[in-house]
Amino acid sequence: MNKIKPNVVIFVATFLSASVFAAAPVNDVTVKKSDKQLESQLQELTRLLEARNKMQVRLQNQLDGLSQEMNQIKGGLALFNHKIEQIENRQRNLYQLIEEKNKPSVAVVEKNNRTANAPENEKVAYQRAVDLVLVNKDYDQAITAFEAFVIDNPKSSYVANSQYWLGQLLYKQGKRTEARTAFLIVVEQFPDSSKRPDASFKIGIIDEYLGNITSAKDFYQKVLKEYPDTSAAGLAEKRLQAL
Repeated sequence: MNKIKPNVVIFVATFLSASVFAAAPVNDVTVKKSDKQLESQLQELTRLLEARNKMQVRLQNQLDGLSQEMNQIKGGLALFNHKIEQIENRQRNLYQLIEEKNKPSVAVVEKNNRTANAPENEKVAYQRAVDLVLVNKDYDQAITAFEAFVIDNPKSSYVANSQYWLGQLLYKQGKRTEARTAFLIVVEQFPDSSKRPDASFKIGIIDEYLGNITSAKDFYQKVLKEYPDTSAAGLAEKRLQAL
């Protein structure tokens, strides 16, 4: 019995040692697998972060592009309004020069009327309405004066001019539909008026602003056809080329 026990002890010790050494490679494999999973997760996270960054850059580029387009649109509108204002200023200056030449004769008529204690002559009434625009810059009163003149003097030679002035003043106040009506009266009822080409051109501008492009083109072409040698025709041609 004493001889067997040492052998048993040796066998058991050998078996346990083998088991311990055999377990070590299993632990190494497990660690390696864990490292690979962690590396794979890190790679996936990196990929997602890169994709998000690319998406953010793409969205920012789109926002920048939209901002540039909005600035271009605003610039175009500002340029359009500036051109309209320049046209109005040129016409206003021209009318002022014409009216200045007529003022002496108007003053004489006004003096005679006061002496005779008679109602104002239609020419004086018209001149006063014009002065409200050019001298006093009182556009609301000018609109009222021109409307009263048209009602009181329906057969006057100044009716066409008064309607045109109404169109100008109403347009300046942003009342484009009413302004169009005033201009249209000049076009349809006063074929011999010197204001007819400008009135037609202004209707084209209003229609263009309101989105009635077909009508705008018709009025621009009307100006080119009927008044080819006028400044209004030159402006109408530019507007047509821009459409």
